[in-house]
Amino acid sequence: MFIKKLILIFILFVTSLLARENQKVTLYLDWLHQFQFAGYYIAKEKNYYNDFGLDVEIKEFNSNSNILKNVMEDEASYGVGKSSLIIDKFNGNNIVLLSSIYQTSPLVLISLKDSNIETVKDLKNKNIMITDDAISSAAINSMIISQGVKLDDITIQEHSFDIHDLINKKTDAMACFLSNEPYILEKENIKFNILNPHDYNFDFYEGILYTSQNELINNPSRAQNFNKASLKGWEYAFNNVEETAKLIYEKYNTQNKSLDALIYEGNVLKKLSKINDGSLGDIDTKTIDEIKRFFSFLGLNKQNTVFDTNSIILNKMNIVLNDGEIKYLENNSFTLLVKDKNVPFSFKLTNQLIGMEIDFWNLISQKLSKPFNIEETIDNKVFNIFSNTIKAQFIYSFEKKSENGYLLSESIAQIPIALVTKNDKNFITNLSTLKNVQIGVMENLEIISTLQNEYPNINFISLSSIDEALLKLKKNEIFALVDNIYTISNKIDKNHLNNIKINTLLNHKLNTYLQVDEKDKPFINILNSAIHRFSKEEKSNILDSYQFIFYPKEIDFYFIAKILIPFILLLIIFIYFNLKLKKEIKRRVEVEEQLSQLANNDSLTNIFNRRKIEELCELEIERTKRYKNDLSIIFFDINDFKKINDSLGHHLGDEVLVKIANLIERNIRTTDSIGRWGGDEFLIILPQTNLSQCENIVSHLEKQLSLITFSESIKVTCSFGVTTCENCDNIDSLLRKADESMYLKKINHKKNRN
Repeated sequence: MFIKKLILIFILFVTSLLARENQKVTLYLDWLHQFQFAGYYIAKEKNYYNDFGLDVEIKEFNSNSNILKNVMEDEASYGVGKSSLIIDKFNGNNIVLLSSIYQTSPLVLISLKDSNIETVKDLKNKNIMITDDAISSAAINSMIISQGVKLDDITIQEHSFDIHDLINKKTDAMACFLSNEPYILEKENIKFNILNPHDYNFDFYEGILYTSQNELINNPSRAQNFNKASLKGWEYAFNNVEETAKLIYEKYNTQNKSLDALIYEGNVLKKLSKINDGSLGDIDTKTIDEIKRFFSFLGLNKQNTVFDTNSIILNKMNIVLNDGEIKYLENNSFTLLVKDKNVPFSFKLTNQLIGMEIDFWNLISQKLSKPFNIEETIDNKVFNIFSNTIKAQFIYSFEKKSENGYLLSESIAQIPIALVTKNDKNFITNLSTLKNVQIGVMENLEIISTLQNEYPNINFISLSSIDEALLKLKKNEIFALVDNIYTISNKIDKNHLNNIKINTLLNHKLNTYLQVDEKDKPFINILNSAIHRFSKEEKSNILDSYQFIFYPKEIDFYFIAKILIPFILLLIIFIYFNLKLKKEIKRRVEVEEQLSQLANNDSLTNIFNRRKIEELCELEIERTKRYKNDLSIIFFDINDFKKINDSLGHHLGDEVLVKIANLIERNIRTTDSIGRWGGDEFLIILPQTNLSQCENIVSHLEKQLSLITFSESIKVTCSFGVTTCENCDNIDSLLRKADESMYLKKINHKKNRN
């Protein structure tokens, strides 16, 4: 009887412990269940949330529920929303945007082919079904207005949300989702046209995962983990559309959609997520700034609220550890075990231990703000220089499989596998074309059986020594050699093997892991937190730096000494004369001038930087109010500058910025000032200038800009916003007026261009 009580108490203890570990979280969807929210279903069903100790309840849209209010007031609550969340922020709601699943909104206008509505201008005097919510329809309304069509010229009908009203011609055009209604039209063999705001440069985020500032501040780890697990679910959903659609069809199908409709929806939404571009979940500050400016222009920022864009976007590069992990990190020391001749992973060069393993280890140390140790092993013998420390070492494998008693981190980087041949061999696009040849495979790769199954007509042999393998290749005893690209490229470079080349890369990539003892499991969780915060640039910088290594020749110290001693004597004499007072004063003056230049000028264009031009603007406003003089400003940016950078490269973007800045500086008065406000935005201050004179200056500048030539023969234009200072203005209100003026010019530019 006593034993039964003990067992019962133990079960209750374990149950309560698990209950404490799994935190209850609620996710509110902004519509009914469909593929639009697939990633969250996958994260729940595949236990991605559970892996982070989260018990997530997913609630679909309910017209009687206020999602924003629930997220703002309830603990552990998250929501899915649209770009209109910016309006909610304007209205005082402290929201935090975690990730945007769709980089482009699926909301479009659809018309039947026989309606002859092929452009926005064809909508004039037509009937259109869109919602009467100005915020939800903002993108469509703006697309219409930008093309010179007034909303008064269109008959707005109440939206029935029934595509058959379009089919039966009860309306001429209807606001629809790309992922839903086109499927029905295609199934019924009905031809249609699409007017997409994206094609008119009106881009809005959709499917934004968000929470409250209170949730992020009080539970930062939970917020990060929920976002991370959700994105993992989305990645799986988009990479397995049919499997995910089947799950929704069987378990989350409150709308009774067909399986084909769900698969269609998934494939369309996958493109809008831009997952193949590596943009899944991204939220760009420039896009949010554009949306803020757009809503303000439409008059939806009724309180004229100003907020820093970075304050509402989750910084995914911040590492968030719980209290237990922080204490574990503080109370322990950590050591990496490395080999001394494992080029390029860990080795000695000029008596210094370097390598990509050490660089990655140091990067983790930097991310965690914790000094780490490194211990060199010789012939796999550990000397325990650092005692009472948690030890880790790098492991390379094609699959994540831990040995007994050990645990592996998440993959840190992937290493390509190369096929190496002599220079007389042609480029090989597919190993399947090879027959009856012998190819050597480095034994440590443990891939020979996989390659043999993939290419049964090739004889693969295992080789343990890279030097032996290269010798066999040189003597034509093997046709080719398979090894990781970093080891083999450095061998070729170091030994000057000019007759051997990297012929092609295989489809296999070697994963890089950190391995620790099973008893040190908390360290694995901490390592993963740091690894997840590695940027693509940080990884590339480390990997690329070891593609080829410079091996110095032996140093002739006697020769160096013969040169160095006279040089030291000359240096002492030089220093003596330079310490004279007159030259010291001159040097200080030059340094001060340089510091002033660095502090006040933009490093690229050499005009004033934002801090300096803002300071000058405030001084001119004060002077204008004191002496009752005129003051005007011009705020302008470069049209389609992002397209120039993306399509033609940042080098041309820099050229455009420099030439335009120099031209403007040459064509304004010496009493005027120009500065770079940020990116492709500039501010010109015009003292004692009224609005009419200011507009004349803009006309002159536009004429001069049209004469500039660039290396790629591109045409560059700018949108100029002008305003004049009034008694009630401060720098913020003055800049806001100029910014709104510039935005109007930009819309007109888009209209004229289209």
